Amino acid sequence: MLSWNKVPMVLIGRNWWWRTVMVLCAMGVMGRLGIWQLERHFQRRTRNEFVSRQLSLESVPIDTLDLQDDLDNVDLRAVTLMGEYDYENDFILKGQVLRGRSGVNLITPLMLYDSNKAILVNRGWVPHEILEFGDMSVFQEYGTVTVSGRIRKSQDRPGDSLTFDGFYREIYQLDIDDLQRYVDYTLMPVYVQEDLANNSFDDLPQSVPLEFELDDGPHLGYAVQWWLFVPLLGWVYLHLLRTNEGARITDIIEE
Repeated sequence: MLSWNKVPMVLIGRNWWWRTVMVLCAMGVMGRLGIWQLERHFQRRTRNEFVSRQLSLESVPIDTLDLQDDLDNVDLRAVTLMGEYDYENDFILKGQVLRGRSGVNLITPLMLYDSNKAILVNRGWVPHEILEFGDMSVFQEYGTVTVSGRIRKSQDRPGDSLTFDGFYREIYQLDIDDLQRYVDYTLMPVYVQEDLANNSFDDLPQSVPLEFELDDGPHLGYAVQWWLFVPLLGWVYLHLLRTNEGARITDIIEE
């Protein structure tokens, strides 16, 4: 095996320099991947702290919050609001699964009390068979209503826009900017996910649960793994170099 004092010269020698460059690049990539996973760890922890804080706050009237310029900080806030539902402009949020059953969410604009604006309310989940064969009017409450729920931000990610199936206006994401085109009044830039406190399929609509994993996730472990790979790769490379070069020198001497 090649002695350690000769390793530096061999590393940059004609036969090994390009391998050394490749290994160093690989080690750099592994180190950067470890940093990326550490950043994700801290991002998730910050998100978890935010969610926990928002869920612990008491409910407030929605008109006490800034819903124009401070959307990040109002997400998940518990609120109460009053108004009248505009069922003529219902939307059906497709592709929603609740405890293993396929269904839809009922999205309805609520004309805010003493305002010329409306806010979309996710009134809950109903199974597909109700949508296809049932009477949706049983889920409609007329007159002034008080709604309790949590503020959610618009789902403005790429996806399918609104489609008409002949009777219902179907959507696959709650993109408020997109839905604004289909109503003739101003929609608030957030929506409210109503808290119905329903836990039985016999009681419809069902509350749409807030699903969050508040643990730190695997990112810190992944970061440590990537960083451990760096010295491991270096050790393996040096071991192969010393072994191969030592054998080559031995062959030359024997010849």
